[in-house]
Amino acid sequence: MKTLLTSLFFCSFIHATITQYETNLFCFTPKDQNETAVIRTFTQDGTRRQLVVDTQTLQTRLQSMVKTKGYPCGDSPYSRLLSQSITIPSPLQNDGITQAPKGISVTTDLCPSSKEGFEHGLYEAMIQKFPHPVPVTLFITGRWIEKHEQSLEQFRSWEKEHLLSITWGNHTYAHPYHPKEPLEKNFSLSKGYDLREDTLKLEKMLLSRGLTPSVFFRFPGLVSDQKAVQTIHDLGLITIGSDTWIAKGQKVKEGSIILLHGNKNEPKGVEIFLEMLEKGNIHEINSLERNLP
Repeated sequence: MKTLLTSLFFCSFIHATITQYETNLFCFTPKDQNETAVIRTFTQDGTRRQLVVDTQTLQTRLQSMVKTKGYPCGDSPYSRLLSQSITIPSPLQNDGITQAPKGISVTTDLCPSSKEGFEHGLYEAMIQKFPHPVPVTLFITGRWIEKHEQSLEQFRSWEKEHLLSITWGNHTYAHPYHPKEPLEKNFSLSKGYDLREDTLKLEKMLLSRGLTPSVFFRFPGLVSDQKAVQTIHDLGLITIGSDTWIAKGQKVKEGSIILLHGNKNEPKGVEIFLEMLEKGNIHEINSLERNLP
């Protein structure tokens, strides 16, 4: 039995090869389906595939290569949110969409961390509290994945067992941070940092592990400028901030996009959130895809 489990565990880490990764942004309407936006075209283990977005539901999926010129994407929830997320002026912190029109959404950031494991109890508490699968957005980084492959497998297991419904958000591959630098020269604004390529690198990493990237992006440290926001917009991604960073004492309300850290780097926020669950202060949570349109 031990040999079999070891074999299965090893097989789960076999990664697909992603090459010829191209950025797109055009729409077409498949028969009997909603308008669809193609945002990436790539080769996966020798087969041409596309990452596409349902412009009404914001759900992403993979499909075989569709040969069509398409057309410019028209008015839809997806295109409106893209426009909304790039509204000028651009603040240095917390740009993009910070609140939903309805409901409560839980987002957890998995920034690079030297700590072992992750906030396992946070996700278990939500699984115990709410109907399955529980919707949660993981804003994940590549450097966290590299050091926490076994933790990633736990998320995949919860997803396969329909306990969690995970939206795989982009928090960049490297998530640069320099403790001595001011915000305007830090995180994604660091000197020499290529935001576009680092964002795409994280997407390819997810795809190689059989995970489907969403259209949601969160800046490391919530720090950005107008150029950075434009870069993400041009990739067809929607910038998500937060109006309820729990560890900073911000209160949950209708439309809240809750920000927690699932990497053990900010236990205070997790403790407060767990107390709220225990007291019954949060009755329902929905996915960003459901709350934003």
